[in-house]
Amino acid sequence: MPALPRLTPSLQLTLILAITLLLLGVLPSWSEPLLEFNRAAIDDGQWWRLLTGQWVHYGAYHLAMNLGAFVLCGYILFRDASLKHYATLLLLCLLGVGLGLFFFSPELDYYAGLSGALHGLLVGGILLTFREMPWMNGAALLVVAAKIVQEQWPGFDTSHPLLPVPVAVDAHLYGALVGLVWGVAFVVLGAWRSRHV
Repeated sequence: MPALPRLTPSLQLTLILAITLLLLGVLPSWSEPLLEFNRAAIDDGQWWRLLTGQWVHYGAYHLAMNLGAFVLCGYILFRDASLKHYATLLLLCLLGVGLGLFFFSPELDYYAGLSGALHGLLVGGILLTFREMPWMNGAALLVVAAKIVQEQWPGFDTSHPLLPVPVAVDAHLYGALVGLVWGVAFVVLGAWRSRHV
């Protein structure tokens, strides 16, 4: 019988946040109006929505998709990562997506979901673990890049048959850019430190 995975601090954070996502998803009539990204409410000073909007979801399918991706990403890419690095990247992704949508996507009045931050975690995690599996991670990075380019292509259909709202593809772009900057900085700083030890 295979052994259960070791419950590292980063994996503990993933599980705590996954439970939080689930609890917020059970009470959408309360959590969604209070926490979603709402441009008018943010303009009125409810700045927390820049972050909290990413923890609520539009329906069970939306929640299940992002919850599953979050747990897999946390387990596969960040289980053995430093809690400080993982938490920092996650916070930067959340901030980058929230601020990116607010300042650079003025046509978007409402947003909910973790997919933007997930794109950042994915890109950052791929770069974090690049040395372990360079060919696989390189291919994964190309797939993510192709997906982002396709979503930004003029005329891309943002509708999804199982979502009640269009996919906010700009959130994916902003998250991926934050993950890329964080990942490149992590790799460059790691290389610099190894040369100066």
